[in-house]
Amino acid sequence: MTAWSELLDRAEPEEHLVQLYGGDDQLLTRNVTRYLAEGLRKGDGLVLIATGQHADLILRQLNEECVGVSHALDDRRFVVLDARATLNQFLLNGTPDQSLFRDVVGAVLHDVQNRSLSGRLRAFGEMVGLLWMEGQKPAAIRLEEYWNELLSGSQCSLFCAYPIDIFDSASPTEGLQSVLGAHTHAYAGPKTMLSGPRAAH
Repeated sequence: MTAWSELLDRAEPEEHLVQLYGGDDQLLTRNVTRYLAEGLRKGDGLVLIATGQHADLILRQLNEECVGVSHALDDRRFVVLDARATLNQFLLNGTPDQSLFRDVVGAVLHDVQNRSLSGRLRAFGEMVGLLWMEGQKPAAIRLEEYWNELLSGSQCSLFCAYPIDIFDSASPTEGLQSVLGAHTHAYAGPKTMLSGPRAAH
């Protein structure tokens, strides 16, 4: 089985990765930083759709590990969006609208990819995680489906995250199979990697 670190480095087009994490999100921050840093080194366009707290941590680590972060941001080869504000732009009555999703998120991905040096794009998003935390599980799964349709035939990979601790008996895991099934690869901690039904690698 391919190591999670190798998947993050490689990040082939159309791959849809997910990390499940518990109360300690330091590992998530490190992994997202690695995913974006490798993309920056390869000349990929980068889109980070994160909560303010996570965005600050990831950008701080990224600046420590890589050169050219500020330049990529200035050139809009790297775009950072607030997860909550972006999500609100395509929700209708609490449900993701596919047409609005394409207009809001799809347009950003298209623009950043056109500015990339490699013609490829890496995106991280935790809008699905926000929906999950709010108990909107069907909406989260629907948004995953919209992401997969956007990824199909593209030069984009996606890394997303859910605040789920599968090792905590008190953590609700209802809908977990649907989450896993929407992804090519899932990671739940060191030495715990799963593959969803979409896995083709």
